[in-house]
Amino acid sequence: MGRAMLIILSGVIVSLGYIGIGTAGQGKMMISRNVGYANFVTAKNTAHMAIQMAMQKMNEDSTWAEDHHSGNPWIGEIEGRPFSLYAEYIHNSTDYWAPDTVRLYSESVFDGLKEPVEIVSVYEINSLDYVPDFKSPLTIATKNFSYSTGGSSSINGFDGSGSGCSDKPGITVMDETSNFLVENYTGNDLKGDPPIKTDTTLTYRPTDQLIERLENTAYTQTITGNYKGSMGTKEYPGVFFVEDEARLTGGIDEGFGILVIRSGGNMTYEDSTGAVLDIAGNFKFNGLVIFENAYNFDGKGTPTINGSALVGNTEGYTKQIDIDISGNLTLQYDCTAKNYAKKAAALAVKQKKYKHIITFE
Repeated sequence: MGRAMLIILSGVIVSLGYIGIGTAGQGKMMISRNVGYANFVTAKNTAHMAIQMAMQKMNEDSTWAEDHHSGNPWIGEIEGRPFSLYAEYIHNSTDYWAPDTVRLYSESVFDGLKEPVEIVSVYEINSLDYVPDFKSPLTIATKNFSYSTGGSSSINGFDGSGSGCSDKPGITVMDETSNFLVENYTGNDLKGDPPIKTDTTLTYRPTDQLIERLENTAYTQTITGNYKGSMGTKEYPGVFFVEDEARLTGGIDEGFGILVIRSGGNMTYEDSTGAVLDIAGNFKFNGLVIFENAYNFDGKGTPTINGSALVGNTEGYTKQIDIDISGNLTLQYDCTAKNYAKKAAALAVKQKKYKHIITFE
């Protein structure tokens, strides 16, 4: 009896020993699996973070994705974890305004993983539109101004593009007092639907913010002295700032993009002082002309602003802006001219809008 119990107890102890060994083995397997899964998650998170970092780089430099193709991947580390990423354009449109589509391939590997973890994200890319609406060929976004016209100048809000766009008012102002002032002192050819319109929602913002964005970009040119350079083309419209005396020379007869004249100057076509754009001849600018804290047309020649001219004052500027439209100046609304201003701003700021389409893991 006693011997039998010893045998039974020995068997139980041996069985428990086997169970102990089995449990320890399973624990090691579970730990190994947990470590492997943790490494997988770490690698996956690293690949995702690399995509977010790449999006930031693409936002800072529109050519970054094109430079980092499969033959030249971006390689780096995030907190000691390696990654490799490259971009592939699924659709790289030749039309500047059509959206592009880019696919980002990001992979990362961590200790113990047999192969890298790859994440693929697809984004649609569009150009940002910083340019305010063209409300009329002359938009006065300030209440503190004087107004006079003369000579053979004209303002025409009927669309001149021939593309079927809606017509605009000849002049848009902020309140009824401004409307009365313009109507009472209009002595030139003024056309539009209607000739003068009051828009109580009109404001100089975000135009002032647009100017702040454009001012210090590498693409922007400051015109001063005798200027013989380009004033932009249809393909590459420019951004131009006039803050000092400037005279266009060398047979420049047409420009495209955005022209900013400010610092209390005036825009003339012969003798001038202050912040001046001096044009003696038949000059045509296609796009947006902004007069910030300044506006004065007074001179000869037959200049044309084809698109829209906007007058406004920054916050804190209290001086009266003298608007004198005379000579042979023509302000002609053209809806297609906004594209030149939009493209000029996009080329200068170089920021895109990204829309996430899908991610594959």
